[in-house]
Amino acid sequence: MQLVLDIDLDFFLDRILYAKEEPVRRLRADEYGVDDSEVALAYLRERCGLSVSHPVPGHVCTRHKDVWFHWRRMLRRGVLKEPFEVVHVDAHADMGLGNNSCLYIVEELLAEPVDRRRPPIKGGEWAVGDCNFIAYALATRWIGKLTYVTHLKWEDDVQWLHMKDFSTTSGIVQMKRFEPGFAEQLDHFLDVKNLPFEAEPEIPMTVVPRKEFQIDRQPDFVFISQSPNYTPPTADALFEEMKRFVAPL
Repeated sequence: MQLVLDIDLDFFLDRILYAKEEPVRRLRADEYGVDDSEVALAYLRERCGLSVSHPVPGHVCTRHKDVWFHWRRMLRRGVLKEPFEVVHVDAHADMGLGNNSCLYIVEELLAEPVDRRRPPIKGGEWAVGDCNFIAYALATRWIGKLTYVTHLKWEDDVQWLHMKDFSTTSGIVQMKRFEPGFAEQLDHFLDVKNLPFEAEPEIPMTVVPRKEFQIDRQPDFVFISQSPNYTPPTADALFEEMKRFVAPL
């Protein structure tokens, strides 16, 4: 199984922005600090297996959702093989928590045969976005194993609806198909746990704190995202340094 390393710049901030809607402006530098560049780069070398002298094939992205589109293109070209393993180094899980794309996934997308699952890519709250692209890659069965490396100040933002036993600590992603309109009959959304569903194949998922993570082999591909709507301009100098770890495909 190929190993894909996915790194978001906001992992190296001193705070996490949790937003109900996708932010559209840069964060304020006086409110969000950036890790010392030597500390951040050392983490990428020592914990993530990256090297400036031997850059890993991949892409440098502006928006984090761009990663999903690169994966799709690479799969179509046969460069990337599904299922692949993802190590997601980020301040956010990007599994759609707080975003109604989860309803589209469980009601409509999972009702389609796997080879015909086409996530919406333009406009609307269901479209592939920065906050849900991992969920879509799981729903299309691109990802066969997932590791989420969390920020020092992480608060659990894993989408529990997509987890086995509806538990973010189960260690297993289990996408579920529900009947259309299922949410309309619920007095409280947590009551979904009592409804019947059709389960997708289980996908191992490990959540690892930043200080405990150590990659166990050289990644086959690396993706580094700037996420300007989740980072201040003062993080851009570090982003420029991080680009040196990537050999553009």
